Amino acid sequence: MFPAGTRVFYWNGAGATVYGTVERAARAADGTVIVDIKKDDGQRISLPYANVFQTT
Repeated sequence: MFPAGTRVFYWNGAGATVYGTVERAARAADGTVIVDIKKDDGQRISLPYANVFQTT
């Protein structure tokens, strides 16, 4: 899991790269890790860990 403050990115449905910062990560009841991200535009989104990548 990514710790809070980690810079990450993901690809949206249109194929654009979206950057943001992890606010928290938690494990759902079914075992899925969910990452809460504050995007660079200020909006928030929650995504499965498998769809999020750490920036280098």
